[in-house]
Amino acid sequence: MHYKLNQINHLFYNMRISLLLLLLFTIFVGSGCKKNYSQIYNAPQGQAATIYPQLLLDSTLSVFVAAVNRVPGLKDELSSSGLFTVMAPNNAAFAKYFASSTQYKKLDDIPIPVLTQMIKYHILKWMLFQGNFISPSADPTLNLDIYKYETRAVASYFDPTLKKGVFYPSKMIQVYTPRFFSYYNVTSQDYTDVFGPTSVVNTQTQMNVMGATVIKKDIASGNGALHIIDRVLEPVYNIAQELENNTEYVDYNRLLKRRFLTYSYNAAGTKAQGNNGDVNGDGVVDSLFTRSYLTEPNLDNENPILATKSQSFTIFVPSSTSFKDYLNTKLLANFYNIEDSIPTHTLLLLYKSHLVSTMDWPSKVTSGLTSNYTGDKVSLSRSDIKSIKMTSNGLMYTTNKVIEPLSFAAIPGPAFFSPTYWYFAEALIRTNLLSLLSSKDGQFTAFVPTNAAFLARGIYWTDHPVSGPAGFYRKVNTVETAVSIAELTNLVGNHIIMNNQISTSSMQGTTDKFYPTQNGTFVSTANSRVTGPERDTVITVTNPDILKSNGYFQGINKLIWYPDNLYNIVNAASTSLTAIPQINPQYAKFKELMSFAGINTADFINSTIVISGVTGTSAITSAITNRKFTLFVPSNEAIIAAQVAGKLPKTGTVTPNTVATDALRMQVISYLSYFFVPDKQAFTDGAITGTFPTRKIQTASPLVYAPLTISYVNGTLRLTSKAGEIATVDKAQPAKYPQNKFAKDGVIQVIDNAFTSQY
Repeated sequence: MHYKLNQINHLFYNMRISLLLLLLFTIFVGSGCKKNYSQIYNAPQGQAATIYPQLLLDSTLSVFVAAVNRVPGLKDELSSSGLFTVMAPNNAAFAKYFASSTQYKKLDDIPIPVLTQMIKYHILKWMLFQGNFISPSADPTLNLDIYKYETRAVASYFDPTLKKGVFYPSKMIQVYTPRFFSYYNVTSQDYTDVFGPTSVVNTQTQMNVMGATVIKKDIASGNGALHIIDRVLEPVYNIAQELENNTEYVDYNRLLKRRFLTYSYNAAGTKAQGNNGDVNGDGVVDSLFTRSYLTEPNLDNENPILATKSQSFTIFVPSSTSFKDYLNTKLLANFYNIEDSIPTHTLLLLYKSHLVSTMDWPSKVTSGLTSNYTGDKVSLSRSDIKSIKMTSNGLMYTTNKVIEPLSFAAIPGPAFFSPTYWYFAEALIRTNLLSLLSSKDGQFTAFVPTNAAFLARGIYWTDHPVSGPAGFYRKVNTVETAVSIAELTNLVGNHIIMNNQISTSSMQGTTDKFYPTQNGTFVSTANSRVTGPERDTVITVTNPDILKSNGYFQGINKLIWYPDNLYNIVNAASTSLTAIPQINPQYAKFKELMSFAGINTADFINSTIVISGVTGTSAITSAITNRKFTLFVPSNEAIIAAQVAGKLPKTGTVTPNTVATDALRMQVISYLSYFFVPDKQAFTDGAITGTFPTRKIQTASPLVYAPLTISYVNGTLRLTSKAGEIATVDKAQPAKYPQNKFAKDGVIQVIDNAFTSQY
């Protein structure tokens, strides 16, 4: 027991001595010995020095070292922990720089803020050796687009007009390798065209940095990698900054900013800037904003990311002379010499035609392989290009001409340059029909209604609706209601004629000519007039025969209204001659027979009927959707004569009305089916003749439909029933007996025989 107590006391004594020594050592080191880590411990044998001492070892980098020393804090930063990649220009590079510079002839001439960003632009974040640049991933199918790297340079910008500071992340620098040149099909001539005749692709180190060549690679250090280059690099602007700072683009940029630039507060950028946020130099830390353009939101973005891919752009900017001439003679001349009168859609298309979503080098551009934001191919000759510059987010070409979208030279063009037709131009964009009507592979005619024609039908444009976005609206029971895109698409489609160039000379004469529209209905022309689904509406060509690259633009004074379907047209028939809008009464007796049969309660496409408690379908037009029909409607006089003769059930004013039994209803359904000819649209021009099946079932097994013969005799459309009865389509009294009534699913013709043999 005594032995164990002595052991414990000895243990505690030793612990006290150890703690005391540790405390004394700590006090000595903390108060009397102020040495750095490297002065206390020796670095592991063979470990390279940090980047700054490495720079000192190379006498050809003395100017770069002197520049580093002038940048506040940079020497210590490069001597400390952290991973960097330095692209260091040698003394010869600085000599070339000062010899060519118009501002600076020696290092001391460069202001410290400018020098700071210049030198930090040569310093990349992270440690990257040649292998990291040449093959960013072990998988050769990945990271093919990696060529932009983040530097230590930053660039704040103050917009003096709006008095807003703009937030930018670190500047990006581009490193080109054989993999880059191969993937993007960039030639050595492309490289020279962009960076100048003294820029040559280095095939030994296989690394080029913007216009500079890496002449010595992979100098390792304890905190990074050092590469030596043969040119001094200056931080480049992004596209938006270049537009802002180059006087060549002053008019182009002024109009772009005025119409399409927005600012949004950048909370993260404002918070992160700390004491460095005095971007306008007034001693006050500024709020920072992000600039976005409607033409392309990322024009002011140093490193746009599209999904997981880094994105770069191409922009073609007309020279000052070219753009000013276009603005004055083409834009302002058509819009009262007032910039704000130029429609947004015209300017937006124009600016988008100068933008490409990829970085296209000169050989691709001059080969006609570049597609702009409007989907058009851009082809420029070398003489069209005044200059080329690489920005931080893409290539910038100054051109000797304005690049118009193809739509301006095609049929839609006049609508984009006239205050009279800009509703139609906007509708083309919103319905995505602009590209169709601009196609150079097709031939078209566009009957283009005026803005007044839209307004006459209650459709108007507003930038500031009661609720919702800007767009087309109408008042429904005094409530402002948006016109849907589907409705607008149908309406615009009525005005587009496919595969035909129709001049006003071809509209003359008394013979109707019929043309299919883009949405499957028809228009007809005769007597220099245009007729649509509303047969009693006369449409006049008021701005004729503007011949464009793919057809005729014909300005008209009324809308070609929506066609309704066959069922609705017949079912809406009114016996009132004063009905507004006028619904021709010639369908009234046919409608009564539909009601008698019980098939006027729903669309023919899905007409349900109940016979003896069994629900079925009339099956007149329901066999296949999207079919087109010709409906031959017997005139009121023909049906009344048959009813009076007892050959058809009596309805309406022909009394006494027949009582509808199930058997009679089925008989009438079968009878009415005979007047529907599927898959044919027979007009009074006689283009459709022959014997065709109707929808009347003649035998059920095998299924055979009763035939009807259509012929054209002496300019008159004639029908012959299976029983040999003759009916004609009378064109002599179009007001009383309307013909060629266009429907969404076909056409209606009024005939003068009821074909009672089919009852």
